[in-house]
Amino acid sequence: MNGNLGSIFFEEVEIYNQLGTAVDVYSLGPLRTNVGLIIRGGHGIVIDAPPESAETIFSIAMEKKVQLKALLITHYHWDHIGSASAFRERGLEAYAYALDVPFIERVERTELLLPSDFSIESCKVDRVLGDGENFTLHELSIQALWISGHTAGGVAYYFKDIGVCFVGDTLFAGTVGCSDLPGGNKHALFKNIREKLYALPDETQIIPGHGWLTTIGKEKRENPYVRPKNNP
Repeated sequence: MNGNLGSIFFEEVEIYNQLGTAVDVYSLGPLRTNVGLIIRGGHGIVIDAPPESAETIFSIAMEKKVQLKALLITHYHWDHIGSASAFRERGLEAYAYALDVPFIERVERTELLLPSDFSIESCKVDRVLGDGENFTLHELSIQALWISGHTAGGVAYYFKDIGVCFVGDTLFAGTVGCSDLPGGNKHALFKNIREKLYALPDETQIIPGHGWLTTIGKEKRENPYVRPKNNP
């Protein structure tokens, strides 16, 4: 659905709602970043924090009577961490992959990537993740998959129990993320998509950092940029 919350326009897509767990995706911020909100047992997990998103998500949580507990960051680019400090200041623990943590905690290192006349605040990371690390939040099992290539420390969050994976700007519907920014590596990006994301079940719902949602099976069949290992 579309809606207005205060003065901020947003789009909401419900992609999962069963067994006491709901997954909604909101397109927010200057670049319409996809923000995930996973609700279970009255608690909420937020995935990514573009600029101007905190008040919107907190207002939605209040309407749904949900207490937000954790922020999972896919990578350090400004359109994914612009409100990270605002979330943390209001009690959420921040999670990120180790190689991107220095850029999240010291955003002055990324000033050249920011739009002109634009600034964001650094955010302390409470939980530094390793590749393949499994952790649990509110009875939901989550696996951190290190997908370098868009940034050195990009990470996808795979929720096996509900068949959902938030992949940041690594894999999109019909295309892939850019690899020509600092820390990017085209060969690493393609390799990690093939070996880690394409290894997930075909029915896995993929939530990219921007744009349309997709599935692993659809991308393996149709994505012209990255073919599965044994396909031409």
